[in-house]
Amino acid sequence: MEKVYVGRTNQVKIICPKCELEKNINVFKFKDTHKRLKVQCKCGEEFRLTLDFRKYYRKKVQLAGECFIHEKNERDDILIIDISMTGTNFTTFKPHNFSKDDLVELKFNLDNPMKTEIHTTIKIKWINDRNVGAQFNNPKLLEKDLGFYLRK
Repeated sequence: MEKVYVGRTNQVKIICPKCELEKNINVFKFKDTHKRLKVQCKCGEEFRLTLDFRKYYRKKVQLAGECFIHEKNERDDILIIDISMTGTNFTTFKPHNFSKDDLVELKFNLDNPMKTEIHTTIKIKWINDRNVGAQFNNPKLLEKDLGFYLRK
């Protein structure tokens, strides 16, 4: 099932996997209801897609990094799983002491040609065992570095 990112305009381009017919449609009416759609093309092909109503694209990555919890005087190695303009999802290699709303210093390098270093503060938003979701504390500071990197 293909995932389609919606963005701010609520417009998406749907492409038939069989005949490659493209059609732009407004999917605003699905925002608070269905996220999975069954589409039928003029050629007769039926296919399914999932709508992702994110403000920003989320890129799947595998980037080594480290985080520091100053209040608890702890340092952990992590693996960044995905990243967007506003936050990240990462996994720790060992059990951690994060709590929701902790402020954590995060450091990692992008896998772009310049190996851009990202050094920022994040706020922990959710925790599921060793998987952690966090929001960048000041995403404006990262726009220059992440903007080009996150283009598909």
